[in-house]
Formats: sequence, C-alpha cells, structure tokens
Amino acid sequence: MQLGHWQLDTVNGGQFRIDGGVMFGVVPKSLWGPIAPADPHNRVLCANHCLLARDGRHRVLIDTGCGIKFGPLERRYYDLEPGDPLLESLMALGVAAEDIDCVVFSHLHFDHIGGATRRDQQGRLVPTFPTARHFVGRIEWNDAVGDALELRTAYARDDLLQLQHSVPLSLLEDGQEVLPGITVRVTGGHTRGHLAIILQSNGQGVVYPGDLCPTTAHIRRFWCTAYDVHLAETRRRKPLLLGEAADRQWLVIWNHDPRVAASRVQHHPKREFVVCEPQARL
Repeated sequence: MQLGHWQLDTVNGGQFRIDGGVMFGVVPKSLWGPIAPADPHNRVLCANHCLLARDGRHRVLIDTGCGIKFGPLERRYYDLEPGDPLLESLMALGVAAEDIDCVVFSHLHFDHIGGATRRDQQGRLVPTFPTARHFVGRIEWNDAVGDALELRTAYARDDLLQLQHSVPLSLLEDGQEVLPGITVRVTGGHTRGHLAIILQSNGQGVVYPGDLCPTTAHIRRFWCTAYDVHLAETRRRKPLLLGEAADRQWLVIWNHDPRVAASRVQHHPKREFVVCEPQARL
C-alpha cells in the first residue's frame, strides 16, 4: 500500500506455533480456542508480519522474524516454517539483504530479532543486513544485555552483543524519530522497553504495536500474552494506543495474526474496539 511517500509491504518473518496458554495468558481456552484453534500439542499458529517501508531513498525493515539459526529440536518444538522466509519474502519484492539500510526492532525476543543474524559457512554469527543501521529502544537494550537473572532466558544476549560489534547500532528514546515520518514510542507492558513504531506521511498513519497487541484477538484489554512482564501496563497502554489509531484512522499491523495482517480499528460502546477493513497482507 502507499502511505504518502512510503510504499509499505508486509514481509513474512516465518510462521511458527506456540502454546495457546502462552499466547493468551489467563484467558480460558474455552474463549480463545474457537478463535485460534490449537493443534494436538495445544499450540496455536502465529504469523510473523514484519513491515518493509520504502520511499525511494530508504528501505526500512521493522522486526526480522524468527531467523534460521534454530536446531532440529527447536524447529520441531515451534513448528518453524522451512526455508528462509524473511529473505525469500524480501526477494519476491525485489529487495536484497544488502538493500536494507535501516532495521528497527519493537523488542528483542527471538521471534522479532532472530532474523537479524545468521551463521556463515564457518558457523560464525554474522549480520543478515550488513549495511543497515539497527535501531532498538535504550531500555530494551539495557535489559536484554544486562545481568538480571529473571531475564536471562528471555534474550539471546551473545547474539545481541555480536550484532552490536558487527553493525551500527542506535539506541532510541521515547518519541525519537528514526527517519522523517518514522517515530517510536515506549509502551512497556510486554517488555519494560517495548516499542510501538508509527509511520506518518501526508496526513496518513500506520502503527506497528508489536507484541503490545499481537493479534486481532488481543484487541480486548484483558487478553494479553503470558510473556507480558508488566501485565497491568499492557492493559493500560494498549487501549490508549488503539484509541489513538481509531481517532486518527491509522492502519494497525497485527504482527502475529495468521489471518489478518492489517486493519483499521473503531471505537465500540460495549467491546471498546472492533476491527474493520481487515487485510490478509499489504
């Protein structure tokens, strides 16, 4: 789609499956089951809608999906999509890895950062987008590479430090501009430093809320993932962001929804918000 001077396309970062209890937290399966049917292992299908923005000068990639570094056990556990979905999807749009000049992360969990690095023929960790400047929130970065025991399994710390040594890395503050028309907001909730990314041009807008609101099912205030480290903050910030999207008629990108990649949202007197104009992809 065209957003002012930006051409926007959703990019497949690799579908995967994850336990339904993880995806929907305290919500009973009797409620989420009809919406997101689970397989025999109680796993639900998750998309990975990364976002590519091009304006003739810049090629910006928001999040990088799961990547291809997983071993056979992990691939089976998450039922990871075969091949290299991220680069294959970019190539289908005529974009090579070397063409990407900006990579922006909503946060640094494996399904959003995994595609940023890969192994070369010698098994060494190398950047997937070697000529791109990489952007991440300062709070998120500090938590990811810090020594907090409770966060040790949440982030691939060694991968992140290797990425820092391999490519230019910029740490973002709340409200900071990545490029003209692309800004970030610290939402917290899912992680302490989680970012939403907002693109605006010629009076139009798109918001990428990341895992603050990963699917259309999570549009409900109290439907949150079990991974949310600050649950009350998610429940507070999510409706504020969705309310702004509804008021400004922004398009919302649902990064993990297997059926809806993007839609608009409207206020609703009983359900708070509803999805309208759903799109399977941009």
